Amino acid sequence: MDAHIQDLFARGAFPENLNDEDLPDIPQEGLQAANELSDAVEDEGLDAEVSDADSEILELEANIKKGDAELAAFIAAQKKLRVNNDSEPESDSSLPPVSNRGRRKRGRGGARGPRKAAEPSGEIKFRLGQASMAFMEERYDDAMEIIFEVIRLNAETHQAWVLLSSIFQELGKNEEALMSMVFAAHMRPKDVGGWMAAAQFALDDTQGSREKNLYTAGLCYSAAIRANPKYLKARLAKANVSLEQGSSTLAFTEYQRVLKLRPYDISVIRHMAEASFEAKDAPRAVQATIEAYQKCITEARMGEPLQNGEFDWSDLIIYVEAFAFLGSYGDAILALRSVARWLVGRQDEPFWDDYELDDREWDREDDRRREVAEFDPHRYPAGTYGFSLPLDLRAKLAVYRLKLGHVDEAMRHLTWLLPEDPATLEFFADTPFVIKDVATGLFESRHIPMSLSYCDLCSKVLFEPDPEVLVTQGKCYLELGDESAAEDCFLSAIELDDHNVAARYQLAQLYERAQEKDEAFILINEAMELERQAEEGAEDDAQTEGGQRAARPRKPRAPRPKRPRVPRPPSARKPRTRVRRLGTAAKRREYEEAVTANFKEKYSLVRELRSRVASGDKNAMQQWMAAAKDLVDDFRSFREFYPWDKYLQFLGYGSFFQENARQPHAKSDMAAMAERLQQNLAPEDSEGQLPLRRHEHRGIPFDEWLDLFLEYAISLAHTQQAHEAYRVCQSARDSIVYKSNDNMFLIHVAWAACAVYVGDEETCVAMARFFLKNMHGSTDTYRMFSALCRVCQSPVSWYASGPTQKFIMRQIKAMDRCLLHRGQGDTVAQGDKDGPKYDALDVCLLMLYGHILFSSTSYTYAIGYFLRAVSIDPDNPMVNLSLGLGYVHYSLKRQSENRQFLITQGFVYLFRYYENRVKSADVAERQEAHYNLARTYHLIGIYHLAAEYYGRVLREGEAIRQQGLGVNGVDSGSDRRQEEFVVEAATNLRTFSLINGDLKTAKLLTDTWLVLR
Repeated sequence: MDAHIQDLFARGAFPENLNDEDLPDIPQEGLQAANELSDAVEDEGLDAEVSDADSEILELEANIKKGDAELAAFIAAQKKLRVNNDSEPESDSSLPPVSNRGRRKRGRGGARGPRKAAEPSGEIKFRLGQASMAFMEERYDDAMEIIFEVIRLNAETHQAWVLLSSIFQELGKNEEALMSMVFAAHMRPKDVGGWMAAAQFALDDTQGSREKNLYTAGLCYSAAIRANPKYLKARLAKANVSLEQGSSTLAFTEYQRVLKLRPYDISVIRHMAEASFEAKDAPRAVQATIEAYQKCITEARMGEPLQNGEFDWSDLIIYVEAFAFLGSYGDAILALRSVARWLVGRQDEPFWDDYELDDREWDREDDRRREVAEFDPHRYPAGTYGFSLPLDLRAKLAVYRLKLGHVDEAMRHLTWLLPEDPATLEFFADTPFVIKDVATGLFESRHIPMSLSYCDLCSKVLFEPDPEVLVTQGKCYLELGDESAAEDCFLSAIELDDHNVAARYQLAQLYERAQEKDEAFILINEAMELERQAEEGAEDDAQTEGGQRAARPRKPRAPRPKRPRVPRPPSARKPRTRVRRLGTAAKRREYEEAVTANFKEKYSLVRELRSRVASGDKNAMQQWMAAAKDLVDDFRSFREFYPWDKYLQFLGYGSFFQENARQPHAKSDMAAMAERLQQNLAPEDSEGQLPLRRHEHRGIPFDEWLDLFLEYAISLAHTQQAHEAYRVCQSARDSIVYKSNDNMFLIHVAWAACAVYVGDEETCVAMARFFLKNMHGSTDTYRMFSALCRVCQSPVSWYASGPTQKFIMRQIKAMDRCLLHRGQGDTVAQGDKDGPKYDALDVCLLMLYGHILFSSTSYTYAIGYFLRAVSIDPDNPMVNLSLGLGYVHYSLKRQSENRQFLITQGFVYLFRYYENRVKSADVAERQEAHYNLARTYHLIGIYHLAAEYYGRVLREGEAIRQQGLGVNGVDSGSDRRQEEFVVEAATNLRTFSLINGDLKTAKLLTDTWLVLR
C-alpha cells in the first residue's frame, strides 16, 4: 500500500468506529417494576407486626420476590435487545430483499437449536438473591463464595456468571471478568448482546496481551454473527479486529459483505480500502475498492447523501492511489482531475479531460488555459483552478507524471513544492510520506540532486528517520560518488529496520566494488534469507485465510490511534555489530576506539559483579549475564578469529550452494551475486587460516576471553539454556585462537560440565569420547568417562549403547595390539599405526568395558574381561566385587548350566573382596563391605545371612555415632560428609521384620535409624 495512504490511516483521518447504533439499554419499565415490587415488599415488612421467626420467613420471601423481579427485568431487556438486533438490518429501506430460494424447508418437528435453559430452582434463586445483596453491600468475597456454590450446583446458571463478572470487575481482575462474560455468553449462544458486550470489554477494559484480547474479541464477534448473520455491527467489529490482527484478507471479505447491504457507506469503503492493499489477492481487492468508490462518487454527484460521512479530499487520495497501485497512472491522473474538479464546484467543465498530456487546468496562471476554446475565465473564480488543488494531490500528480515520463509537466507541479520553502515544510508536517514518494520518483527519473533535496526535506519533517528514505538517500549518494555517505545511510536503514532487503542489497553491491567481499557475501545471504522468509509468510497467509495471519517478518504500518497494531515478533537471527568499512581512516579509527571503550566498560562490570554472583545475588546475575553476552557476541562476530565457514555458521547463514541447491527456478540478481562471491571466497577456505600475531582483543588478553566464554557457558547451563551454552563452547572451540591442547582441554571440560548441569547424557558421552580419543592411553580418561556417565542422572542407555561398546572395544584391541608380539599382534588385531601406545594392560579400560557389558546383562562376556583385570590386580576390591557379582548374576539367568558352581565361584571373589575391605581403618569402607555381602545374600534368598551382615552395618553405624558423627555421617567438627549405609541396611532389616510379622522389631529399627533428625 502506498506510504501516503498508510499515513492517512495512521493519523486517524477517518473515524475509527463506524457510526452504528449503540446496543439498546435495559428497558426502564422492567427496572421500574422491579423497584416497585421491592418497595412494596419493604413497606409490607414495616407495617406488619409479627414475631422474630415470622420476620425471617418474610425476609426470605421478600428476597426471593426481589430476585424474581430482577430476573424478569433482565429477561425483558434481552427480549427487547433480540428484537432490535433482528430488525436493525431491515430498517434500511435501500437494502435488497432476501430471497428464500434454494433454502431447505424445515420439517414438522420441534424447533431446532440449543435447548431452552431450565428454570432455576428455588435454592439457586435464593442464593442468587443473597449474592446480589452481598454485591450491593460491597461484600465481594462473600458474594463470590455464594456464586461459586451456585455454579457448583448448576454451572449453566447464566445470572451467576454475569454477577461473577461484575464482582471481578469491581475487584480489578479484568481477565477473570472477561472469561466470566464469555462463559455467560456461552450459556445463551443466541444472545447477541452478551457476545457483543464480552468482545467490547476485551477490547476496552482488559489489561494484558493485546494479541490475546484481540483473539478473544474475534471469537465473540464470530459467535454474534452466528447468532444473527444479519447483524451488521458484529460484522464490522469482526472486520476491524481482523484488520488489527493483520488478517487483511478476512477483514476485506467482511467489509465486502457489509457493502453488499450498504453500498454507499463511505466509512466502510475507507476501511475496506485499508484492508485491500494488503489482502492476499491485492489486485482484485483494490479493483473492488475502486468500483466501490466509483459507486459512491456517482451517487454523490447526483446530489444523494452518503452514509456515515461525505466524500472529501482524503477519499480522493485513496481513490487515485488505488489506480496507482495497479499501475494505471494515466487513469489515476484522469480520476484525480475529474473528482477534484467536482469537489471545487467545476463539475460542468468536462472538456479538461481531453488534455491528457498536461494538467493546464491546475496551472498557477491562465496562459495555457486560455488556449482552450471552451475555457471562460469569468465563469468561475480564479481560485477554483490552480490554487484550489491541495499540495499533496499536486505532489501525486507530479509523481504520476514522472512515472509516465512527462518530466516537464511534473516539474511544473514541483514548482509549488520547493524544498527550501518554509511553507512546504509546514504543509507536509502531517503528510511526510508524500515527500518520500516525490523523492523516490525523482530518483527513478534520474534527477539525483532534486531527489536528494527532497530526501533531506523528508528527514526534517519526520520525527524519526525512515528506512526507505535512507535507502533512497544512499542511492543518491552513490550516484554522486560519495560512497562513505551512502554506506552510512544503508547501515542506518538496517539498524532501524532489521528486515530491510533493499538496504542490504545496495550495501552488498557497494562492498563488492570496494573488495570487501566477505561482508558483501554476508549481507547478500541476509537479504536472500529475508526474501525466503517473506515468501514462506505469504504461503502461510494463503493457507490460513480463514484464521489469523501467520507471523512473518515484514515492515509494520504506522500505528493507528486507539487501535495499535500487533507488534511483530522478533527475528530468530540476532542482529550483529556492523563496522563502517568505508570512509576515512580517521573515522574508522574513531569508531573502533568508541566501540572498544564501550566493551572495556562492560568487561570491568563483569569483573566487579563476579563476587556478587558467587554469593547468589540474582540481580547481579542478570546484569552479569547481559554484559557477558555482549562481550561474547562481539568476540564471536570478529571475522579474524574464525575460519570462514565457522564464521558463517555462527552468524546463522549457510553456504549459498547448500541453501539454494533445491531451488530450480531462474536465479535472481541477488542469487547470482551470492554465487559469484561464494566462488571467490571458497579458495581462501581451502588454504587454511593464517596464525594470529596478536594476544588480545579490545585490550583484553585472550586467556581472559576464554575464561569469560567458559563462565558464561556454565551460567547458561545453570539456567537450563543448554543449546546456547553449547553454542558458546562450540564458538570457543572453533576459534583459531584456542587451538592449543590446554585450551581445548579446558573448553571440553566446561562443555562436559554444561552437559552435567542440564542432564544431557548424550553430550556427556560425546565429551568423554573426546577425551578418550585425544588423550590416548591415559587411565584418567577412562575414569572420567565413567564419572561423567555416573554424575548425569539418566538411564544407562547411552553408557551401554552400541556405539559406545564398539568404541571401547576398539580401544582394547589397540591396547592388545601394542602389547602382543609384532607378528602375533598383526594377526590378532588390525589398527591404525598412529594409534595409542600402551606399556601395560590398563585395568581401568578392562573394567570399563566389563561394566558396560555387565549393565547390558551380558554377564558371560563381562566375566571374561573381569578375569583379565583380576589377573593384573588380584587384590583390587573393585575388581573382586565386580567379578563376584558377575558370577552371581550369571547364575540367576535361566540359561546358566551349573548354578551352584557359579554361585560358589562368585562368593569366592566376594569374600576375597570382603576380607580385603574389612581390614580398613575407615568405618565407611567396612560398612560398605558388610552391606555389599548382605545385599548379595539378600539377592539369592539367604535371608538369615543377609540379616547378619545388615546387623554388622548397624553396629558399625553405632561406632560412627560414638565417634561424634551424626546419623547421616556428618562430623560436628567439620563440613566433611562420610558415606555410610545405615539407612539402607535398616530399611532392609525392617522389611524382613514386617514380612515375618515382627512389628516390635520393625518399630524399633524405625525409631532408632530411620527417623530424620
